[in-house]
Amino acid sequence: MMRKLSLVAQPRMSRPVSAVLLLLATILGLAAGCGDSSWREVAAADGGFRVLMRGAPRVEQRNLDTPMGRIAGNWYSLEQKDSVFGVGYADYPAPIVRATPPRAMFTTVREGWLKRIQGKPEGEGTDIKLDNKWYGMEFTARGRLEGREVWMLGRFYLVDNRLYQLIVFGDKAAIPRSDINKFMGSFKVAQPRELSTIKIDPVPDRKK
Repeated sequence: MMRKLSLVAQPRMSRPVSAVLLLLATILGLAAGCGDSSWREVAAADGGFRVLMRGAPRVEQRNLDTPMGRIAGNWYSLEQKDSVFGVGYADYPAPIVRATPPRAMFTTVREGWLKRIQGKPEGEGTDIKLDNKWYGMEFTARGRLEGREVWMLGRFYLVDNRLYQLIVFGDKAAIPRSDINKFMGSFKVAQPRELSTIKIDPVPDRKK
């Protein structure tokens, strides 16, 4: 049996875009899963998505200070005995999206997750689409966390200015593939709202 899983604090990145894209890879300590393990629909109106999870997830929001300003990310996570299932999202200005190819964005986000499990990807990742419209990438990786071997499966989707992340990690042998397929396959997004005018609060100058 694995111990309760947690991720280390987010490492510093030198590039502004990398700091933004790694926002959702920052996770607080994950609470133990709810005793009720029945499947239920998690619908986030503000996040514009719905997904099936085996229990009630913990909901967290964290502000990340980046060279471009302070950006908010949201994370819904459910820890089970040998695994963690999570979905998160963050919005950022349209100029960043226009200046960065989707594949490059996904690869940068993946690198953040790999660092957290001291892992390596299994292959280059697979190009996917959500609803035959939104670009995405699926990847798998192996690594170690708290001295134990960890397997990870992730899917990223770029929906207009919003980046979604679906992550499952833990003891691969103990995670039913049917649970992974049900979780990943149930993810749906609503028609995105206009995000091109997102306001980012400036980060206070720490040198003063």
